[in-house]
Amino acid sequence: MARLVIVGAGPIGTWVAEAALSDGAANSIIGVVDPDDTARRELVASTGARGFETTVQLPQAETGDIALVAFASAAEKVAPEIIRLVSAGYDVVTTCEGLAWAPRHLWGALHTSARSDGRTIIVTGANPGFTMDRLPLLLAGASRGVTSVKVERSMDTSTCRPSLIAKSGRGLSPEEFAEQVRAGRVGHKGLDSSARLIARGLEWPHNDVTLDIKPIIEGHRAIGAKHRARLSGGQGREILLDLTMAWQHEEPYDRIHIEGTPTVNFTIPGGYPIDDGTAAHVVAAIRHCGSLPPGFYRPTDLPLRFGVT
Repeated sequence: MARLVIVGAGPIGTWVAEAALSDGAANSIIGVVDPDDTARRELVASTGARGFETTVQLPQAETGDIALVAFASAAEKVAPEIIRLVSAGYDVVTTCEGLAWAPRHLWGALHTSARSDGRTIIVTGANPGFTMDRLPLLLAGASRGVTSVKVERSMDTSTCRPSLIAKSGRGLSPEEFAEQVRAGRVGHKGLDSSARLIARGLEWPHNDVTLDIKPIIEGHRAIGAKHRARLSGGQGREILLDLTMAWQHEEPYDRIHIEGTPTVNFTIPGGYPIDDGTAAHVVAAIRHCGSLPPGFYRPTDLPLRFGVT
């Protein structure tokens, strides 16, 4: 069992700390890192861990220590912190959406750092990480001659954490919505990453990805957003990902359609729960850290694991 450091004392960090201890994936939380004094103190109080404002203050890791990094979606913001943690001896699990398909220069820096220091870096989560990439890729493996992968994810944001509701653009006028999208404050991060992860797994070319996001308007205000990513795999092959995030959406679901021989259709009525699901994937990644060779792992690089040992 591992000792765990939580970098980012928000909802995800809190849920993972509880789940990792409850499931026996970690035997203790030894550090909580967050510049927000209130959030840090709350998680410190519930775990008995030491609190730190920055990762620079963390002590050198002991063998088997793991850091969960869950404080931002932007790859450029998170990658330097991960490299610092790896150089201090920590394996790292992160939910940073921007690292699910890291820009080439960051992927190179992270992979080189992990290999040089003998550490493991794993990117995981519910989306990206499972519902719109790893699960469709698994189902595509049950067909041959695949020509298209279509994934629809429809979410009721009224059941989600405040940060995700804000990303859906709820309450904004159409003009405000467009402005916030341009500023990068509204919209799901990682839909293009999921498309590229599927294409890479299918060994299709994955240079051409188009993205589109539009508000869902009721009464002159947005109640959510509709996202679409389209990837052309050449030779008439296509990956199409549709994500709807809307307040009090009546029929949430996940639906996957694989066109091939045979055709595969798969639906999760009610949708895969993103918050509990994220905690589950992080705990699984924590268990993987000790068994993988050093390096940087995207979500679809992880081996399937049957049962718990």
